[in-house]
Amino acid sequence: METLILSHDEMASLRSFLIATVFEFFDAIEMETIGRYEANAILDMAKKVYSRIEFGKKEYVNPFSREELDIIGNCILHGDMGLGLYKPYKRFIDYESCVFEEAMARIDRYIRSNDLE
Repeated sequence: METLILSHDEMASLRSFLIATVFEFFDAIEMETIGRYEANAILDMAKKVYSRIEFGKKEYVNPFSREELDIIGNCILHGDMGLGLYKPYKRFIDYESCVFEEAMARIDRYIRSNDLE
């Protein structure tokens, strides 16, 4: 099983990305229909990410459960790949040293590689 390591900045960016997904949620009914998750579940996930961020902690190793990864993967698939919402919200999502597009690709690869096992 592969390891997912996220920096503090990537965790902060992930939280912002999840919130941006909810911003576009009502314009994208397919998110709920195809994706299985309602806006409240996505906002709860954003709160969980935020609650795990610790001041001074530089990296997080495998910080999410299987169910949480399912929600995150769903947001990546339908929120970015389906709706392309990263680019319009980029200035709100990228945090400090994080270009979330790169982190998002790593998270997606991690989720896909662990789905095969």
